[in-house]
Amino acid sequence: MTRVTIKVDAVADAYGPEEAAKLLGKGVATIWRWIRDEKILAVRIGGRTLIPEREIERLQKERDLTDLPLDTNPAF
Repeated sequence: MTRVTIKVDAVADAYGPEEAAKLLGKGVATIWRWIRDEKILAVRIGGRTLIPEREIERLQKERDLTDLPLDTNPAF
């Protein structure tokens, strides 16, 4: 895990991997894999792994962009 310095208030609203999985509609194992692969920023505080709310929002926006329906009747 890469060490990153962040302000304490940046993790005031943070979620554990289980909560993050529910919010993102993914499995807990996926969230842990993303943390390991550094796809998602996570911080360790007092032995707990927390994911800042801004990371959840970033991933939700990415998902929204990739889940757009394909235009089945494109205008040429």
